[in-house]
Amino acid sequence: MKYLRFNKKGKNVVYIKNLENTPLGRLERIRVGAWMSWVLFLNPRCYLSASCQDEVREKTRKLNGVKK
Repeated sequence: MKYLRFNKKGKNVVYIKNLENTPLGRLERIRVGAWMSWVLFLNPRCYLSASCQDEVREKTRKLNGVKK
């Protein structure tokens, strides 16, 4: 990867660090509703599903296109 490092621990957790080895969060496979899904934990009490991550990325792209 170009900016991030991913370190898998077991079969259901992947830790994310930047190139300076600073912990940023983790991907974890958990039950979300009726399905098991990989989600991004930003901190212990906050996670984003794949569809939520898509929404954040879409908003970020729009904001980056806004000229002030």
